[in-house]
Amino acid sequence: MDIEIRKTDEAQKAYEIAKTLPEYFDEGGLKSIEQDTKNHILFGAYFENEMIGFATYNEINGETVEMTWLGVLPELQGKKYGKTLVEKSLAELSQKYKVCEVKTLADSDSYEPYKKTRAFYRHLGFIPLETISPYPGWGDNPCQIFVKVL
Repeated sequence: MDIEIRKTDEAQKAYEIAKTLPEYFDEGGLKSIEQDTKNHILFGAYFENEMIGFATYNEINGETVEMTWLGVLPELQGKKYGKTLVEKSLAELSQKYKVCEVKTLADSDSYEPYKKTRAFYRHLGFIPLETISPYPGWGDNPCQIFVKVL
């Protein structure tokens, strides 16, 4: 299945995908996604013109961008669509930015879905920078910050 990766303004479609991923996004996360898909740089992964995944990025400064959200429809996970989405969106963003960071639940928390998330980021060449525990705004949750030079 060939997919197309492109910048988009289809925030509602991205939000609908996020709602299919309750093991990753709780009610607070979904509220943030609903806003961030409208206000951050939004990329979509499309198959036959239907969005199957999304990634949002927020500029930290003129050299650094943060991947704020990432989601692929559950039935299509593990098929390299998320990898293609991140690689192609970062290739485009590398025209402006030098570094991408991403924050995720730290490995000191054993929640199973995020073990796969951290492995996914490592597979894409992100390296762990630091863990902050607890991370402000995340309740008692520890945050692992990963970075990748673009």
